[in-house]
Amino acid sequence: MKIKYFASVMIMAISFATLVSCSDEDDYSIATGDIVTTVETGDAAVTAKSAITTGRVLDLTKQNSASYSIGVVYSTNPDPTTAGTKASGSIDSVGVVTTNLNGLTKGTIYYYATYVTLEGKVTKYGDVKSFVATDAKIATGGATGITATKATITAQTTGLDGIMVEGTTEMHYGFKISSSELNVQKGVDYPITATSNNISQVLTGLIPGMTYYYTSYFQLGDGLVYGDTKSFKAEKQNMEYVDLGLSVLWAKCNIGAEEEQETGALVGYGDKTGLNRSEYLLDYSPTGDIFGTENDIVNAADIDGNAIMNSTMPTKAQMDELIAGTTQEVKTVNGVTGVLFKAKNGNSIFMPYTGYRNASTINGAGTEGLYWTGSNYSIATDYSNTLKLSSGNATSGLSKRSLGLAVRSVRLSPVIKPNSDKLIVGDIESNGNLRIELYNQYGSSAKDPSINPSQVKFSKNMVVTFKITGIKDNLKPSAAASHIAGLEYADADWSPSHFSKFPGDKYDANVTGDGTYTVWMETSSAAEGAMVFCVDIANLSNDLLDPSQVKVDVESIKFDVDPSFEMDYSNTVFANKDGKGIDGRIEIYNEYGSTKTAGTNASALSFVGNMIVNFTISGIDGNLIDGASKSYLTELSYADADWSPSYWGGSTFGRTTVTGDGTYTVFASINGDAKGAVVWTIELYNLWKELSDPSKVKVHINSVTVPGKN
Repeated sequence: MKIKYFASVMIMAISFATLVSCSDEDDYSIATGDIVTTVETGDAAVTAKSAITTGRVLDLTKQNSASYSIGVVYSTNPDPTTAGTKASGSIDSVGVVTTNLNGLTKGTIYYYATYVTLEGKVTKYGDVKSFVATDAKIATGGATGITATKATITAQTTGLDGIMVEGTTEMHYGFKISSSELNVQKGVDYPITATSNNISQVLTGLIPGMTYYYTSYFQLGDGLVYGDTKSFKAEKQNMEYVDLGLSVLWAKCNIGAEEEQETGALVGYGDKTGLNRSEYLLDYSPTGDIFGTENDIVNAADIDGNAIMNSTMPTKAQMDELIAGTTQEVKTVNGVTGVLFKAKNGNSIFMPYTGYRNASTINGAGTEGLYWTGSNYSIATDYSNTLKLSSGNATSGLSKRSLGLAVRSVRLSPVIKPNSDKLIVGDIESNGNLRIELYNQYGSSAKDPSINPSQVKFSKNMVVTFKITGIKDNLKPSAAASHIAGLEYADADWSPSHFSKFPGDKYDANVTGDGTYTVWMETSSAAEGAMVFCVDIANLSNDLLDPSQVKVDVESIKFDVDPSFEMDYSNTVFANKDGKGIDGRIEIYNEYGSTKTAGTNASALSFVGNMIVNFTISGIDGNLIDGASKSYLTELSYADADWSPSYWGGSTFGRTTVTGDGTYTVFASINGDAKGAVVWTIELYNLWKELSDPSKVKVHINSVTVPGKN
């Protein structure tokens, strides 16, 4: 049989302002505007005896539901609008009309159209479409070849023999893809024309880590017969980022791409699924900036792996910085034309000419590129700021939020390397302390700072590692052997902040001469920017013969570091330190002790600066001889794998006193870059000799913190 298509329905062009139920003689010609602007007939999901149709009516959102009726009119007559049966439907918040049709006859062609009737008087119809009631079936297959951005899906039909469209050997098949199992039949359509009962579709531009639902279908007229719904999850992706010497790192590939020349996903502004094909702005996220928010498209992509910093869409300012801070030229990569952005440091990224998507149609691919920022255009909020590429040029632009554009993500670097030539070092506050000033809004460094203060962003901690020289042979005879260094920081709003009082706590460093040290801070709230950012070394300037001889290199500023060091501490033992029966020792690892023979491995230990060990000891209480002091000075001993750096105590920095069973923290400031361990112990002076039975003492290492972790 041959299916015919009809579009001969006249749509009434009557304008309405307000409809009030009065008399049959009401004159509607005085209305000044349409209440209903759009009536569209959609697809029909079909079985042998029923169908579910969809359509769209705009805009009834301000109308009382009692003032209108909506649904589908259908008939075996090619013009159901004059001789059809009306079936009432339901309408959702965005105007989608859904209607159930039952009692159909297998093998029959039905014609249908979406309708809306206002006040029971005036009716508008969408286009007339058709379907065939059938019991033919299609089976959806499983997904194969799944990567972070690609997958292949398959399906197979049965029961179509004998009802192929007359005069053709091809059938219309397809797949619908959605991020929601409930709405899969309304998902993105991948139509396929084929002569075989077996079909497949390669999906590209997927969002890494996202779960996709899909179903298959075949089409008779405008009716669709669906298979079952299945799902797959795209793999995670560890996106590679490039340092262009700018305020943020730039991803090497677009979201939805695994190679730099791939277009990836073309998404609407704020569409985290990448699957919205609507041309209506109301179907997209609320207006406003979306970078770093729940509507940030990048937040939906699992691309960060174990990275400390999270990826986001770029802001307009960051996109403008990319344009201003690089040179651009046309380049072709693996047959794809685009623009190469080359930075002053020699690094570069390639951004292909992606074109853009309007509904399901892609325009301009290969000749221009359009990329979203996460910054809305405040003057006309239907538009958002973009990067536009054409003819080798990169410029700022604007695009309508419903268009599908590419996204290139950015990420804050977890490490900043300041320009140490711009550090201000000396007794800046005239208080005897030596200050290393990276940035101070109220100081001379504000004019030419060693860092960009806007790059300082963290939510957990910040660790500063610096190398200082010029102390050796430059100390006064009366100078102290060591000096406490501490961090002085306040963010742009003065909260959070950390101003060291030089207590020699775990956040400070013990400066004992020329060397490399680490100071740090922790916070429970997000820090953005810097108002004051310095490292102070208490009383060092007073103790120097010539403070001007001191040179400082801030090697790194690290953000949101995981400072914990994990290893197997189960072999940790309590022992006598030197065999003389005087001091107790908690042996974490000792190349010459029982921990090595028991299989302990500390080779992964790697840090600069502080080592902080939290431990629990028991078996002291009730186990001391008469006259015991019940107070035992405790400190770390450590030497790395090649015996340098090392620390053998003798400083008050980091010491604690054990007074009995309990949990304690002990730490040391290691001068240098420590890798591995040859000796790693906690000394408890005089404890061994005051125990009645040392074998009853048990120890456990609870945590090891190394904020200067490499």
